[in-house]
Amino acid sequence: MTNKSLKKIFVLVLIIVLGISPMVFGAEDADLVYVLPLKEEITQASARYVDLAIKEAEDLGASHLIVDLDTYGGLVDGAEKIKNSLLDTKLDTTCYINSKAESAGVLIAISCDNIYMSPRGTIGSAETIPNTEKVLSMWKSLLRNTAQVQGRDPDVVEAMADAEMEIPDLVEKGKLLNLTAQEAEVIKISDGTVANIDDLIKDLGIATYKKAEANEDWATKLAKAISQQWVSSILIVLAFVGLIVELLMPGFGIPGAISLVSFVLFFGGNLMVGNASWISLIFFVVGVILIAIELFIPGFGLPGIAGIVLSIIGLATSMANLQQALSSIIIAIVIAVLVVYIIFKFGLNSRTFSNITLTTSIKGNSGSDHQEEGREVKLGDRGKTLTMLRPYGFVQINGIKFDASSESTFIDKDQEVEVVKLHGNTIIVKEI
Repeated sequence: MTNKSLKKIFVLVLIIVLGISPMVFGAEDADLVYVLPLKEEITQASARYVDLAIKEAEDLGASHLIVDLDTYGGLVDGAEKIKNSLLDTKLDTTCYINSKAESAGVLIAISCDNIYMSPRGTIGSAETIPNTEKVLSMWKSLLRNTAQVQGRDPDVVEAMADAEMEIPDLVEKGKLLNLTAQEAEVIKISDGTVANIDDLIKDLGIATYKKAEANEDWATKLAKAISQQWVSSILIVLAFVGLIVELLMPGFGIPGAISLVSFVLFFGGNLMVGNASWISLIFFVVGVILIAIELFIPGFGLPGIAGIVLSIIGLATSMANLQQALSSIIIAIVIAVLVVYIIFKFGLNSRTFSNITLTTSIKGNSGSDHQEEGREVKLGDRGKTLTMLRPYGFVQINGIKFDASSESTFIDKDQEVEVVKLHGNTIIVKEI
């Protein structure tokens, strides 16, 4: 083989190597872009999710973090924690406002190094609820400080939260500022408008990249669901109603189990997202113990009052805010009162919870004789309690088992009782 042939072969091999090297080495040197979807109401669980995601992005060696944001807002303290996590990370951060960054979402967006928006995106309307002077002042200072740190116009950002702010040719006094993608780009609140995240990455100058996306663990998903106001409210209602039904009716059955599970989910979820603390749980548990003591010791006294107060404090301090807590507790109490009324009126059976009338039906009007299978129940009849009456339970009269209610105080098991009133479907007895 001649030297000329060897040179040709060498040149050909060199061309091939140079041709494939960008693909081979480029793939190895591709930047890892970590995408963090945040499309939800901002809660304490959101803050936990973002913090874990940022740590994962750092552990994976990502060069850039993109927050894919779409939110109407949420809790201020949750948004503040997310802001701190974004400002503290050494990763380059970009917020992509996919649709909207309202309220607390404004703070999250301006916490990133870059802000890009989709053509349909909006940002603004960041007024706090409640809009007291103290809360608004704190919120505005938080927004202004973050805007200054990240090189955004603090007056524009503040106008999104304070309707008293006026900026000529942008927003008049009495209205909150809310910007479209085009408006935000013109006044440098956003750095650009792109159709999707891939276009955003290219606009950032990242030529070769691979993407990884954050995924929530099951605990975060559960905590987020429970920490939502409507879910927490439903759990409190179920817990209150189940507890009251179980206390009024003998035996630990379905109502008691529902109450226990509801309380565990409520406190467990809110503890995980940071709404509740162990002090809140201790207040509640002590309150329930005191209420139980009062139930087994006739007479409404200090233990009962203290128990109710401590239980309410425990619940109220376990929710996102006082307004949510009070509304949920009031709703739960109203529904619980209705349930108690139904129990006293119809005599629900907590063991089966399937019939709205007594286990053994009784007929007639108040004050008249009651008859079942030829066996009469009359005023003055005597029998004994088969279970504790608190005030509902079971009694045996004329050899037949009936649901009954005590006249006033609680009556222990195996006590002799007398029928003192027949009201609708309810037999009312007193201890002899």
